[in-house]
Amino acid sequence: MTQDFFTAANQAWNDAFNSGDSAALAALYAETALLSPGNGATIHGRDAIRQLFQGFFDNGVNGHTIEVVESGGNDQVRYQVAKWGAFGAESNGSKPHFGGILTSVLEKNAGGQWLIRLHTWNAAA
Repeated sequence: MTQDFFTAANQAWNDAFNSGDSAALAALYAETALLSPGNGATIHGRDAIRQLFQGFFDNGVNGHTIEVVESGGNDQVRYQVAKWGAFGAESNGSKPHFGGILTSVLEKNAGGQWLIRLHTWNAAA
């Protein structure tokens, strides 16, 4: 059940990311979402999340993928642990590849929409 749910949710997330649409990507998050981009910082709220991703796009990050490792939850809250990967801007004929592990928690709001409430990731060395 949650595997199919996250396959669809991750596809929507990757589609927004890979199109470079920071507003569409931020709309997948709850208004009061918390995000930690793996640098020890936390970012609160949809607008700050939009700005973070816009910075990634402005610096040429693209080609994002997500592969679910484990998922679970119920009809109100769902979580996943997944592998992520993305490419940086091409430089000197090569595109750097980044990746690591992410964790995300989605909650169903009063209107029945699933939104990301918590999202954190790290980068593998």
